[in-house]
Amino acid sequence: MTTLLEREHRKLVSDPLDAISQQTGDSPYQVFSDWIDLALASFSGDEDAYQNPLARYANDGRDEDTVRELATQHANALGGLVLAMEQTNEDVLGGVYEHYGLTSSHFAQYFTPGAVSRAMAAMNLPDGEDLRDATAEDPLVIGDISGCGSGRLIVDTANHLREIAPEAPAVFLGYDKDPICAKIAVLNFVLNDLTGYVLLGDALKLEAHRVWFVSVAQLARGDHPLTSSHGFSRGVPVTDGLPRRRGSQL
Repeated sequence: MTTLLEREHRKLVSDPLDAISQQTGDSPYQVFSDWIDLALASFSGDEDAYQNPLARYANDGRDEDTVRELATQHANALGGLVLAMEQTNEDVLGGVYEHYGLTSSHFAQYFTPGAVSRAMAAMNLPDGEDLRDATAEDPLVIGDISGCGSGRLIVDTANHLREIAPEAPAVFLGYDKDPICAKIAVLNFVLNDLTGYVLLGDALKLEAHRVWFVSVAQLARGDHPLTSSHGFSRGVPVTDGLPRRRGSQL
């Protein structure tokens, strides 16, 4: 089942990406992957990573103006994503992924429908005592390590927490084996102002190949909100480095 995303909202993102695909001949999956990588590079301030897709465009024989136009289309898709998120209560990024999945087997994941995710979020928060006891030094830790997908359930949980206990500090944790899904979750963390970690790897084996950290505090200071590092080896707990308090596994 795909996300119920209105066509007008989805096209704010998909139209620029489709234009890139038509102009370059790249597959929708390649264009989508490049777009996610460019967005994450922008939020982390990683200029080398940002230039990688653009360098490939140039190496394929395109002139500087064409490369600049393609970069602008990528930026337009990100701007369209932000606008669509403001206009809806849905996981627009996950919905766009699922839209492409209708015609491409490369987009192989299906995410929990939005209405179901919001209902689950309302049921899975810690009890009132934990909410009252949370502090900045000892925040709630709320995670989905079974396969967070686009991060939809985590974002919905964060939004519900803001409604019932807006002052409760929380750190969020997502884990997924699929690289593109993990990156989508990271971008959703950034755009929804979630402080926390997204790990790429197998939670059952306690392995992560890459770890992203999103910090709303860094953004408030005018710094890039996103940092990343290569992961840890077998046997290191998934909560290593996280505050140790009662939390919620979604």
